[in-house]
Amino acid sequence: MLRFTTRSAIELAVAAIFGFLGLLFLLGTVDEYKSGRAFNRAMDSYAAHDLETLYDALQASMAAKPSYTAPQEVYGKLLIDEGYTNPPRFAEAAKLFRDLAQRQEARGGKASLPARVGVAVADLEAARASNPAPEALADALRQARSRLEEALRLYPDSGDLHVNLATIALLENHLSRCKEELELVNEAGNLSIDALPLLYNLSGLVALREGRIQQAAREFQKVEEFAPDWDAPYLNLAAAQAQGLLSEKTDPRVAADYAASASRLLDRLRKSKSPIYPLVAQALASYYVRVNAPSEALNRFRAAEEGGGQLTWHGRFNKAIAEYLVARAARRSPAQYNQFVAAVRPVFAQAVASPKSTRRDLFVASCILGTLDDEAGKPEAALAHFERAADIRVGPSDVLIREAMPRVHLSLAALYYKTNAFQKAIEQLEKASGSLEENRQIAALLKQLRTPPVVSQFSVRHEKIFTDYDLRVSAQVVLPASPRPLEAEDVTLTLCDALSGSSRPLPFRLDGPVLHAVALNLPQGRYSAKITVADAIGNHISAASDESAFDREPPRVLEPSPAPGASTRKLDLIRFRLHDAISAADLSSLSVSLRYPSTSALAVRSLITRGKYLYASADGTVNRNSAVTSDVQCPVPPPTPPGQYRVIIRVQDTKGKVCDLEWPFTLAP
Repeated sequence: MLRFTTRSAIELAVAAIFGFLGLLFLLGTVDEYKSGRAFNRAMDSYAAHDLETLYDALQASMAAKPSYTAPQEVYGKLLIDEGYTNPPRFAEAAKLFRDLAQRQEARGGKASLPARVGVAVADLEAARASNPAPEALADALRQARSRLEEALRLYPDSGDLHVNLATIALLENHLSRCKEELELVNEAGNLSIDALPLLYNLSGLVALREGRIQQAAREFQKVEEFAPDWDAPYLNLAAAQAQGLLSEKTDPRVAADYAASASRLLDRLRKSKSPIYPLVAQALASYYVRVNAPSEALNRFRAAEEGGGQLTWHGRFNKAIAEYLVARAARRSPAQYNQFVAAVRPVFAQAVASPKSTRRDLFVASCILGTLDDEAGKPEAALAHFERAADIRVGPSDVLIREAMPRVHLSLAALYYKTNAFQKAIEQLEKASGSLEENRQIAALLKQLRTPPVVSQFSVRHEKIFTDYDLRVSAQVVLPASPRPLEAEDVTLTLCDALSGSSRPLPFRLDGPVLHAVALNLPQGRYSAKITVADAIGNHISAASDESAFDREPPRVLEPSPAPGASTRKLDLIRFRLHDAISAADLSSLSVSLRYPSTSALAVRSLITRGKYLYASADGTVNRNSAVTSDVQCPVPPPTPPGQYRVIIRVQDTKGKVCDLEWPFTLAP
């Protein structure tokens, strides 16, 4: 809003009063006396804001002496003031000031400062009131600036001119030039009191343009001291506070001050039917949403709509948040709640998709949609919303997101747990841990979730079920971390034979936490069972039972020499090795005999009896009556005639299983 000041007019009026008094005494000019008295009444009415009396007094002053310029200057200023509600007054004011300036210049002087400023301001405001095209408005601004700069050359000490030039610069969106003009106000040293509210209003607008909302608010509040009835600074102050309330960067304590001040201004804005009333009401409502006062927020949103304003996109979004919070607290019936959800869900879905959404908008909308889908039994859809919220980058000023993010991680952990993605649930719990009051509970839950399965009383027992070579396997399995009971797919049971090195799966059945399995009629071997348990969360454990041996075979004779069916040229030793994989050979039971050829006078000769050699070897390595080992080297004493021989062996293992073996060979020297 452009206004020009009247200090010069008041000064002229005072000078005129004293001049009128002098003329009255010296010349007795009645018209001048009448004009002066009428102007004095006009200035008193001006100070008292009595416009009706003011107009009458000015008309009387101008009628008494048409050449008296002071009342004309004040009258022109009033016409400009009226022009803001009645635009044709601007043209009337421009003609008055233009005629006044021409008369002043015709008398051989220069046009007064009020006349020059009046022409510039009135013409500019007349142009602005016609809603001109941008080019026409730019021309009007240039013309006004040119007239003011010309006046400044004639009145270089006028701070009022710099205030008006600063206004022109701000209208031209030339912020740096506006600031330069405001700095020149102090250097000018001559500023009328009427210009002070304009100066403070301009300083507030500059601060507001630069984002210094607190400074802007302080400057706008200064205006009240000098122009308590001027609405423009109140509008600017309310706009600044609304901007501060909507900014996520505003300090919470400062925002509370803004809210209190804006609430006080709101009633004034409503009574004046200000066009910014709905916007300020929406800003206050959004602030109340942010401080978790949804009922108060809804009252402000209703006031904004009743004030004739349409809610902005963010206003509709924040209103939906407030309605959501109120609905959750109201404990509505399921039917009412579902109806409410159907009404607000599209608003939150739009917020997720809209490029207008801030990080906070996207975060809040995602969390609410996730909660609604979770409540509706749609965990997969809820996961997508909460994952989007968790992926939002937290900036330094994102206090709400930073404080709420641990809850998002907890929600994700619960949803992952529901959908059996247990490892992801653990990851989300770890992210939430350290940020919440529930840290002890989270730590306990994490400990439980990380606890591996427990296998106890695991055994493989030799037990006759159908045969003497049957096994019974049993174990008890507990899954501390799993959300569901033990199932067959959680367990792998393997039967391993250490003797053969083979293994195979062993079928089993579960009786609650107890595992049962049997293996029937097993071949000879050393058997153990290996169990591996993996719970639904991914924890696992493996355990092996003790061995159980099945000895189904007697000792074996290995590597005999002379070999069965072989022909040898010399016979002084019979060699072989005794082996029993399970029980070991009972060497004390070993007996070895040699059956001679049928042509020999000796039919059979015992070489070992009860595990002792009966003959010594020629080289002294075997002594008579010495005990045998598993590597048998049995000396054969001479004579050994040529022909076919048979070795006869009898031995048993420690379990009593007997091995009887004989084989032939031929001696052919």
